[in-house]
Amino acid sequence: MSNTDKYDALIVGGGVGGTAIGALLAHSGYKIKLFDKNKIIGGRCTTYDHKGFKIDLGVHLFGVAENGYLGDVCRMIEMPNAIKWVIARNPRPILNYCGERKVYSRDTMSGMLGSKKKGKVNSDAKKKEKEAGSKFWSDCMNMPMDQIEDLYYTKLANFVSKYSKNPMLLMFAGQICMQYFCVDPFIASAGEFIRCFQQVTKAKSSAYPIGGCIAIPAAYADAIKKYGGEVQMDAKVSKIIIEDEQAKGVELEDGSHFESDLIISNADIQNTVLNLIGEKYFPSDYIERVKKLKYATHCMAIKVALDKVVTDQKLVMYIPVPFKESFKMMPKKGGKEPPEKFGGMITSPSNFDPALAPKGKQLIFFGSGCRPGLSQKEYERWGEGCMESLIECLPEIKGHVMWYRTDTPALVEQYAGEGGNIIGVAQTVKQIHERRPSQITPIKGLYIVGCEAGGHGIGTELAANSAMELAEILSETTIKT
Repeated sequence: MSNTDKYDALIVGGGVGGTAIGALLAHSGYKIKLFDKNKIIGGRCTTYDHKGFKIDLGVHLFGVAENGYLGDVCRMIEMPNAIKWVIARNPRPILNYCGERKVYSRDTMSGMLGSKKKGKVNSDAKKKEKEAGSKFWSDCMNMPMDQIEDLYYTKLANFVSKYSKNPMLLMFAGQICMQYFCVDPFIASAGEFIRCFQQVTKAKSSAYPIGGCIAIPAAYADAIKKYGGEVQMDAKVSKIIIEDEQAKGVELEDGSHFESDLIISNADIQNTVLNLIGEKYFPSDYIERVKKLKYATHCMAIKVALDKVVTDQKLVMYIPVPFKESFKMMPKKGGKEPPEKFGGMITSPSNFDPALAPKGKQLIFFGSGCRPGLSQKEYERWGEGCMESLIECLPEIKGHVMWYRTDTPALVEQYAGEGGNIIGVAQTVKQIHERRPSQITPIKGLYIVGCEAGGHGIGTELAANSAMELAEILSETTIKT
């Protein structure tokens, strides 16, 4: 097929959002071609080889997995078993709070609230704090949708304060909020938090895919090809072509051109608007809004290879210090020096899928927040601090570390762009629900998909839902050529 052929849709970027919309449209009969700048599919949700191990970019667990939007896409394209999932149970996820390991649950977090001092007064206070915590989690679990919608533009921290002023409740809620959205509770949406919390707790299907994170976009890419579409890797788009206020095609760095009246970008809304197209094609108020978008925070992760399987834990949430010492988890010297202690999310992908590590070996990942823009040498110091905290959390790994590597925002930038942030456009009170950028742009035939436009959910589930919404929009507004 020559590159002068016209397609029903051209997709720029092969993250979860791009591959999902490609699969949905190909299944509906569209003639699809997807371009991705990398040699492997997936953007942030990918898996690469390193010293005989298969390593994910970032640290992932999928909140609703098969029973959520990621599974919905598979069912919609009539490939319900395209992704194989392993549930995050047996053993149950653990909360390690200041060295004390407990089951990661609402009851556990409620029971940890209140004064630890002895005496009747403090005992009564602790009981009240526990009851306040229990009511908070119960209300989050059972709130009807109309009340959730009323809280979309309420900050999570403000919502939590209505139940208790105890900083531990905010710390626990904030820790889950960061796990979901990589956004702190002082700007995150209470409504979006509660909606996601309900989905995760009711579905009881948090899981990890066999084959690593790349299994998700790879399944969608396979669907594109199954239904007659094309996926071109190592193909960087240099320009989205606009003529007479209409999207008309794309140009690659090698100079080749491809035509379509429908262009879908999964290459970040800012990059798409400001770089791949250019400000002059858009209304000034749209440009101003795009430039002001706030993105999710940045994270770094250490990927640790062990010479033997030393733990059966699949997920550990680690808070190394009590709230009153939370300053120890803050960066020093203006943000360049690593904090004294690192908290975050710990997973063992090889406990879900042993094939990700050589036989008898184990993989441990630890992800924690960081600031962007540091040098590799500076990030290595942060990695050393992460490693020290990981050993404090899981001392059983000591003496069994073969090697570890530090994955930084620069690596995320290499695969996914967007300055290496961990999700995309942040789910803040100013950028949620109706305030979120739309998949529809001011240019006819140009759409945005992924974690930058529309959608609801956690990380990749947000991207998949964005694609589902866009497929519905297109079914109502476009006609295949």
